[in-house]
Amino acid sequence: MDPRSGRRRRWLALVCWVMFAAGVLLQLLGPHLKIANRAFVIPQKLTTEGNNIRLVEIIARQRQTQVISALLVLGGATGLAILYRDILTGKASRRPSEPLDGPV
Repeated sequence: MDPRSGRRRRWLALVCWVMFAAGVLLQLLGPHLKIANRAFVIPQKLTTEGNNIRLVEIIARQRQTQVISALLVLGGATGLAILYRDILTGKASRRPSEPLDGPV
């Protein structure tokens, strides 16, 4: 195996893991809208400050965050599945029928 190929494979694996982790973190740490009785619950902080509540913008931002998170997670997971397909399918653990030197 070429040393550049190994470096490239490690680099791609790192990029895929970072994408996957970024998507999960974005989902976990991002703001979430609460829904109760089939209606959005507006935080009291927004209503007491006299701000205009732009619910359409808040929902659009929430949807955009969800889509970006989903794309990062799916992209990272797909990349990892492709990179580690030998391990996932069990081909890496199988022993060859003949040694590498050939029949003795």
